[in-house]
Amino acid sequence: MINTKKFIHTLLLTFCIALAGLCQVPSAQKLDPNMALKKADAAGIVWFDPREEPIGLAGMEWIKEEGVYRRLPLEPDWPIRKPVDELANHTAGAQIRLRTDSRRILLKVELSKRSGMYHMPATGQSGFDLYVQDDGIQRYIRTTRFPHDTLRYQVDLFSDDEMRIRSFTLNFPLYNGVKSVLVGLEQGAAIQAPLPFAFPGKIVIYGTSITQGGCVSRPGMAYSNILSRKLDAQFVNLGFSGNGLGEPELARLINQISGTSFIILDYEANARKTITNTLGLFVGILRERHPEIPILIMSKIRYARETDGSSAYQLLMSNRDFEENMVSKRKAAGDDNIYFLDGSDILGADYFECTVDGTHPSDLGSQRIADALLPAIKEILSN
Repeated sequence: MINTKKFIHTLLLTFCIALAGLCQVPSAQKLDPNMALKKADAAGIVWFDPREEPIGLAGMEWIKEEGVYRRLPLEPDWPIRKPVDELANHTAGAQIRLRTDSRRILLKVELSKRSGMYHMPATGQSGFDLYVQDDGIQRYIRTTRFPHDTLRYQVDLFSDDEMRIRSFTLNFPLYNGVKSVLVGLEQGAAIQAPLPFAFPGKIVIYGTSITQGGCVSRPGMAYSNILSRKLDAQFVNLGFSGNGLGEPELARLINQISGTSFIILDYEANARKTITNTLGLFVGILRERHPEIPILIMSKIRYARETDGSSAYQLLMSNRDFEENMVSKRKAAGDDNIYFLDGSDILGADYFECTVDGTHPSDLGSQRIADALLPAIKEILSN
């Protein structure tokens, strides 16, 4: 016969022990969210926020302090014009980097606005693309595809039968903002911090829509991202479409970026009539913080309409000569680490075939810009 009192006492004791255990385990999880186990969804996928370790984010200087996917601080120490402030929300050049043995990689994305540029694919404007590194070479895998009028999408980007640790890079959208992004891995997969870049420090590029990535087909084809792969380097892309005017405030913000070891200026396209007034001051401000690091000034690429003998071509050559002469004068005055690259001929004899609309590079044009910059950067570094 069951002793009712003893049974109830045992039941209550068991319940209290279980309750105590439930109360104790989550306490560490509340204090340290990294201690909590992430639950898989119905499809067996666990979702990770790339702002949290061990995943790495590159190309966004202020992300750790502000938590926002943005290329400039939310409240800059110097006033910036409204168009620049809005374009800073575009995530051009930013990257998610991680190592995992997951056989699947998915993305869940919320955009700031719908796609709809008339001369740039939605895959470049608002998409991510994925690279995997094998034997030291980054190899393109896939680009996110989604309805052009959507603000949210979820996409499978990687699927493989073999479970082994690999390095992955995801390139952010070039002409849209990202409100949120989650990386999905299969349940039980290992996730590790990315390997450090081989190139020490950051390469900062300041420029125009051409620098920002207009109008390539997917993010990995922006020339800063091409160079990032070729050099195994972190790039900070400060291309501001239509608004690379060489303002002193932007030079001062560049000076706030930590660990800068190389600067490229490519903003003539937005300042064809004012670069003679702005470039010297811009470089002077950069030199206040960075007296020694290399600064490479690249003159504008040749547009389709800039045919031999045209007034547009004459302006192209005039600005090119000014930039080259300014660099020569600074060198003569003792600035040994300033350099010039003639952008007027880097697209080649068939320059008119290298753009989407006569102005903005296609994938072909962007590749040729990167192909010209790569040996120039390597030569400068070798010196």
